[in-house]
Amino acid sequence: MSALFRHWFDSLRPKSLAIARPEMLRATLGATLSVLIVSSLSLYLSDFAHTHHWLVASLAASALLIFLVPTSPLAQPWNVLLGNLVGALTGISCAILLPHPIAAITMAVCVAMPIMLALRCVHPPSVAMAVFPALNGIHNYDFALFPVLFDSCVLIFMGMLYNRLTGVTYPPTPKPPTGATNTLSRFTDQDYDAALSHYNQTLNISQDDLEKLVSYVHQSAFRRNLGTRRCATLMNDAPLSCQVNTPLQQAWDMMRERKIKALPVLDQDKHVIGILALSDFLQRAGLDQADNLRQRLKRFLSPQRQSAPTVAEVMTTPAVTANANWSVAELIPLFSQGRYRHMPVVNEHKELVGMITQSDLMLELFRILQPPRDRPD
Repeated sequence: MSALFRHWFDSLRPKSLAIARPEMLRATLGATLSVLIVSSLSLYLSDFAHTHHWLVASLAASALLIFLVPTSPLAQPWNVLLGNLVGALTGISCAILLPHPIAAITMAVCVAMPIMLALRCVHPPSVAMAVFPALNGIHNYDFALFPVLFDSCVLIFMGMLYNRLTGVTYPPTPKPPTGATNTLSRFTDQDYDAALSHYNQTLNISQDDLEKLVSYVHQSAFRRNLGTRRCATLMNDAPLSCQVNTPLQQAWDMMRERKIKALPVLDQDKHVIGILALSDFLQRAGLDQADNLRQRLKRFLSPQRQSAPTVAEVMTTPAVTANANWSVAELIPLFSQGRYRHMPVVNEHKELVGMITQSDLMLELFRILQPPRDRPD
């Protein structure tokens, strides 16, 4: 029994909000300024409107949503404006038709919520907006125009202005229609809609934000899985290499014998100063042309020239290198650029200690991303 009670008590504990302090301060300052301006204008104009109720407390709750969760579907201008208007009109109608305050309050909530759901303008403070006229016996429909509609417009204007000045887009800009499914994305819009429908509850998050959140989760998990793997564990720790004065014929024979496509080029201190790849032979010797490749290759490597060609004539320099202590995740941007297929690995003294190919990285990613095999019980 004590364990059950402890479990129930733990479920009542508040969840921590993952909101940075600067964002908390930004939202608090915005809500405070907006309430100050809205209440000041309302009080000043109440004499001209000849109304006693010049402000509704639920507008402060609207300010919290607009400034703290500006991307929430419940905080958008359509929801604030139409939701508050529906709530005010419903509450006034119930106050007129039902003299008893409890009956008027109950019916105001009962009627306002389905209307807001039907008009897609659900806004939680608007339910309190419906209760206010029913509670105070307001029978004048002018109340819906002032202060409700007027204050809502000023509040939304303040939200647009302040949020934009502080680097937050309000209302959020919708995604442009792509006209076709993005084949590079793992999930489509239909997948997110299906997930939200399966959840069968109203989420205080837009589809765009959900898509970004899922993307961040994938990136975080991907980097976490790769973060424990270092280049030193992935590299070939006995790579072949050559020097700038190595004859091209010798380098070519080494590559053909070991069936490799690139050689790191070292100086006298074993520092990587370049890389010699098969593509360098093809490009620098004109072998990428379709006519008579074998004859061109023999002529280029022939020692009958005045001086035998060396690696320095065709190597690519400077070479992009990786550090042995790097995480494997740091290799992805380098290889994904499409220019590099082979990556020399150096130590803290810039000395060559290994070699990683794009194929090595692809095999490692496949090992991480492949689904786990079912294990027999």
